[in-house]
Amino acid sequence: MRYQVLGPLGLWRGSEEIPLAPAKWRMLLAVLLCEANQVVSTDRLVAELWGDDPPQSVGKLLQGYVSKVRRALGDESGRLLVTHAQGYRAHGYRLVVGASEVDAHRFVELIEQGGRELDSGAAETAAEYLEEALGLWRDAPFADVPPTPALEAEAMRLSAYRTQARESRIEARLRLGRHEAVLDELEALVTEHPLREGLRGQFMLALYRAGRQADALAAYRDLRHQLAEELGVEPGPPLQRLHQQILRADASLLLAPRPPAAPVRSTDRTPVVAPRQLPHLSATFVGRAGESSVLHQLLRDGGDGRMPMAVIDGAGGVGKSALAIHAAHQLVDRFPDGQFYVDLHGATAGLTPLEPGEVLGRFLTTLGVPETAIPSNTEEAAAAFRSLVADRRILVVLDNAAGAEQVRPLLPAGPGCAVLITSRELLTSLEGATHLHLGVMFHDQATALLERLVGPERVAAEPEATDAIVQLCGRLPLALRIVGARMAARPGWPLSTFVERLTDAQNRLDEIRVGDLSVRASFHASYDGIRHSDNPTDRAAARAFRFFGVFPGSDMGLQAAAALLDVDTWQAEDALERLVDAHLLGSLAPGRYQMHDLIRLFAREQVCAEEPGTERERALERVLRFYLATAERAVDSLDVPPRPPRPAAQDPGPHGSVPTAPIHDRREAEAWLDQERANLMAAVTHAATRSESTARLAVRLARPLHWYLYPHARARELRTLADVVIATGRRLGDLAYEAWGLDHLSAVYWLHRQYDDMHQCLESALTLWRAVGDRDGELRTLANIAQALAERELYEESLAVQDRHLALARETGDRMAQLTGLGNLARAYLGLNRTEDALSCLRQSLTQAREIGERSLESLALNEISFILFDQGRIQEAQECMRQATGLGDGNLGAYVRWRGHTWSAFFPACLTLRVGPPEAEEPAR
Repeated sequence: MRYQVLGPLGLWRGSEEIPLAPAKWRMLLAVLLCEANQVVSTDRLVAELWGDDPPQSVGKLLQGYVSKVRRALGDESGRLLVTHAQGYRAHGYRLVVGASEVDAHRFVELIEQGGRELDSGAAETAAEYLEEALGLWRDAPFADVPPTPALEAEAMRLSAYRTQARESRIEARLRLGRHEAVLDELEALVTEHPLREGLRGQFMLALYRAGRQADALAAYRDLRHQLAEELGVEPGPPLQRLHQQILRADASLLLAPRPPAAPVRSTDRTPVVAPRQLPHLSATFVGRAGESSVLHQLLRDGGDGRMPMAVIDGAGGVGKSALAIHAAHQLVDRFPDGQFYVDLHGATAGLTPLEPGEVLGRFLTTLGVPETAIPSNTEEAAAAFRSLVADRRILVVLDNAAGAEQVRPLLPAGPGCAVLITSRELLTSLEGATHLHLGVMFHDQATALLERLVGPERVAAEPEATDAIVQLCGRLPLALRIVGARMAARPGWPLSTFVERLTDAQNRLDEIRVGDLSVRASFHASYDGIRHSDNPTDRAAARAFRFFGVFPGSDMGLQAAAALLDVDTWQAEDALERLVDAHLLGSLAPGRYQMHDLIRLFAREQVCAEEPGTERERALERVLRFYLATAERAVDSLDVPPRPPRPAAQDPGPHGSVPTAPIHDRREAEAWLDQERANLMAAVTHAATRSESTARLAVRLARPLHWYLYPHARARELRTLADVVIATGRRLGDLAYEAWGLDHLSAVYWLHRQYDDMHQCLESALTLWRAVGDRDGELRTLANIAQALAERELYEESLAVQDRHLALARETGDRMAQLTGLGNLARAYLGLNRTEDALSCLRQSLTQAREIGERSLESLALNEISFILFDQGRIQEAQECMRQATGLGDGNLGAYVRWRGHTWSAFFPACLTLRVGPPEAEEPAR
């Protein structure tokens, strides 16, 4: 097993990642990892997982979570997650972990090794250990686990180690003369830890060695002022001595100069200056420490006589070029014979990608080859370039590559050389390359970038607005830089003003534009590359990209995408995988795709510009029909009450055979519904505002979604569904829709115990059912009112309503409704201690269940009768009823629901037993 805690909690068995979705499972495993190989008492675990208010059944819950974690570990025998017991009761658990199985353990070990090497004077080796350690850090420890006291303490401990490692790595680099490479990191660390004198001293020394004596002295004055203001003390003696040395321009602070590198020579032996073509280092570059560490490790050390080559790929605007240039600057001492840089224009709107021959001509000219001696043939020019740099230590940075065929002729071959490539395409065909896939920034990195752009004071003054801007920009570096530049140009504007402007999705891309920078232009470069291609797969991918803008969901499965595009799944997969290669889509898992929020806005613009409105509406209807058919099939696999017929004949039905996702059992149904929940909610709320036919599909989809959400007490989402259905019914003038929505809104009030509002909803729904002459709806709502009154122990009022319900059921001949009414009457009679009346109702229901052949309902009626007889002391009669019930079957939940709750706002006892907790106990979405 492998455990990752330096970031989101990860569990790996070999190369397979094991999901741990529920929060309590992750919390349990994380706490045990904090105390790896130690016994953690059950009392301690309960306090960590539930705090001071554990539920009554906490012992069983904890045992259940332990069982689930064991199953995830593949540890059915309990050898890894060991139970320590006293008698028959567990008093603690111990997670058995190997020395190399937890990234945090390796992290601390590497830091300590690096410290020992630094103390012994081996700065190069120390830097390597510390680089490797910091490369393990992906995010804050346990980033996706709800905090507990143990986790917070462990996160603080590991964060302290990280700061120590960064400080030690900087010390090693300073000893190696790499002061230019550490300035940006030091500036960020000093800002983060303003009173840490060791960091301040390193910062002053790096500035001084970089020729910035005045800045070094200013850094000392800033610290002295802060110490005086906050603590009333002076800097310590070591820092004071360093200050005096810098004042005197003490030469001992400077490293001995390195011997000059041998000049690169041209073919005619004329010495030329080694190229220094790297663009300037950005003053606002932040974050990406892990990625930088990977690049340094690869490009600095080389590999077994082979030329190291790294490819950074990612979506437009994600910061590939900035990372490459930053890493290249930090590696200049590794490549003293020169650094080449060229923008290949593979992702520049309006510019044709550079031909390899043209680039080689530039390289050879820089190396001193006369223009008349440069071969016109690309292969010959490539051979000449490789020959000239074969024995040199050269770094080649190829920015914005269009494809592997553009890059191959530009690659040197000498083991002392290295190549760093950026591209929006996955250049997987480049043999020997290490690929680094760059995503959007973490939230704290994005916030730090805004601080660099607009100043920490403005960010600190409006933290909520800052968070909103980060989210609205999708944590995309280009978008953040553009918005940050606009904010910096308007220092008098509050950040909340920019939040208001960015919140409007229709105009958001217009707002993310300044000067010649625009995220829209960046996305256009990627999109135009496939849109104007002669390759049929590219054109199909461009169409798929546009239609992704039709659907508002957060992500999409392959079958849903096939329905959206009206193609077979294999055709949809080809198109979507091409979009993944172009970084216009992300692939969360096999057959699962996600589009960045800003790219989705761009896709929506393109589909509106290039596809007729009728085509957009048909595409939305296709995916809605897919979701409707699959949701109904999934809910049919769960133990839920039968759903009512469509309340209006004009509801659009499926056109022909509608494909569904593969669902074979309850487990697959629950998994699909859990995965698609956000998409289903988005589909309902979005489609309800569209055309009449699409809005009706939205209402139909809301029904199975309600049956899925109610047993989990997801009140907020249930309220959204009910409000959408009510509003749609009123907009379309469909009273049945409005009644349906009111009936389900009453269920939300029930969950919140707002009984007056609930009763008012039900009475309003009853009036509407009668207005449209829908006897089925009237029956269901009467049953709901009667059951709700009984739940509140208003048994006399419940009897009165149930009499109306039974009379209407007999009038319409609805046998199932009559069974429901008799069951509800029995329940009300029991509440009034009218046992014989209750028995009479149950016996009538037993007779009717036998008449209509409902064996499960017959079994349940016998069970209910046996319970009453047992309470009356009529033991033999009770046993006989139970024996008959056992012979008929165990009375599954679905049958119980049909008998006890033939309703469609779900006020039935069986559903209440399914609830996972009150609505306020919902776990927040992540």
